[in-house]
Amino acid sequence: MIVVYKYGYPPGTATPDISPFVVKLETWLRMSGIPYETRTGTRREMPKAKLPAVRVDGRLIADSSFIIAHLQQHDPRALRDTHLSSLQQAQAEAIKALVESQLYFVGFYFRWCVPANFDRYRPLLLDYARRSVPGWQRPLLPLIGNAVLSMIRRRKARQAWEQGMGRHSGEEVLAIGCDGVRALATLLGQQDYLFGAFPSTVDASVYGMVHTLVKHPFPGPMQDFTLAQPELMAYHDRIARRYWAEVGQ
Repeated sequence: MIVVYKYGYPPGTATPDISPFVVKLETWLRMSGIPYETRTGTRREMPKAKLPAVRVDGRLIADSSFIIAHLQQHDPRALRDTHLSSLQQAQAEAIKALVESQLYFVGFYFRWCVPANFDRYRPLLLDYARRSVPGWQRPLLPLIGNAVLSMIRRRKARQAWEQGMGRHSGEEVLAIGCDGVRALATLLGQQDYLFGAFPSTVDASVYGMVHTLVKHPFPGPMQDFTLAQPELMAYHDRIARRYWAEVGQ
């Protein structure tokens, strides 16, 4: 059985994780029909200090794309995108870059660099900390948790600056995000999935990003714009019903 190490989300909420890459990986596993278990992961114990990570055949593998590539090579159940033409595979790679290299950092900016949104994010991060730190550290969380998170936030804001998104104004980041979401909606059109009637790996990437934009507690123009794209929201809801019915996404 594959074990997926993840951040998680407080119980009783209609979303599986705080990370779009965890949502992507779990959605792809469900599209592939590959059963798995989930556990709260501790980043410092994972390869590359990243989540998600998986344990498969005794080996720990990190990064959603490398995990998927490994399973596509070694698990006959894996969704392999053999139904896509060479052109469609190239287009899928470009869409993945839009989602994971551009829209991801738009979401990153709005989580970490907007004070009101970080205040909404803080309880989710504290929930993850309670589940991931060693038992002896848990009594310390009420005393030092908020101070540690403020320090992490400054580090994340610096990361956004170094990546480039943090150098823009909020209005400029919003424009970048809306352009990306609009492009996804245009590419999708009236199709069930990005390349027709059947899902492909990039659909898991897009679903993970759209899901975290609209279902996580960061209200504002970016979330409103995404929710206002009827074809894209129908696509999100279609995947949710098919692969996440028990979560009620």
